[in-house]
Amino acid sequence: MVIYYNMFMVGVDDFRVNCIFFSGKNRLITSEKGDSFNFPVYASSLQDFKEVVEADGSFTMNKLEIFNGGSPLVVNQPDDAAEVGRALANSCRSAGGVLIDAHIGEHLSNELFSQVEQRSSRHAKEILEQIQFFYVAASLSLA
Repeated sequence: MVIYYNMFMVGVDDFRVNCIFFSGKNRLITSEKGDSFNFPVYASSLQDFKEVVEADGSFTMNKLEIFNGGSPLVVNQPDDAAEVGRALANSCRSAGGVLIDAHIGEHLSNELFSQVEQRSSRHAKEILEQIQFFYVAASLSLA
């Protein structure tokens, strides 16, 4: 049996939400409000994954590796900067939009994701190259 497990996404630091929250004249919220926002994310390591499988005892691990699954952004025209910007903003909003809406309000959240889209459009090529999904692939046998 082979399983694939989405491990984590590595991104461009410039596009983190708090960069947009606190960026100069475009500042959307206070530092205190930003500092009180938490977005829970867990990305296991290969060792974490191996330990969980071994602790369960139901499987023998034949092979374990990590591989790059490519960009998580689905775009029809990778050369269209506006499409890349929209795709990243929509991806971010689908992952954390509800939490952000609850924390700063829908109006500021809309402004935040509009800024994400604009900034992402200006850096579309780098985004497609640098934001990547990584996967853990494991070959397991019943113990």
